[in-house]
Amino acid sequence: MALVSGARSTLNPDAPLYIPAAFRQVEDFSPEWWQLVTTFTWYHDFWLSQQQEDGAYYGEEDEFDGNDVVDLLPDSFDLDAGEDLAALDAQLEDFIQSYETQETGPKVTA
Repeated sequence: MALVSGARSTLNPDAPLYIPAAFRQVEDFSPEWWQLVTTFTWYHDFWLSQQQEDGAYYGEEDEFDGNDVVDLLPDSFDLDAGEDLAALDAQLEDFIQSYETQETGPKVTA
């Protein structure tokens, strides 16, 4: 195949990406969809752009930019172990005492 020097392309560089109808009709989150998203980066980008246009997953109403994990955390954490911690501490003490008793138990001489 010979290249023609000085020839310019007549393709429109600003034209939207052509997505075959078979790819556009794939059901979201199906096995076929997952294969397309993980195999073709262009399909991944196309699917994300469609979701952003629809506002389905990245709507402006929740003002979440997807990069700030702090927004996903609860306002406070309940770290009160209370009785559970006391019970575990008592079990640990019993275990340590039984281990020491077994270690220093009565010696049998023959």
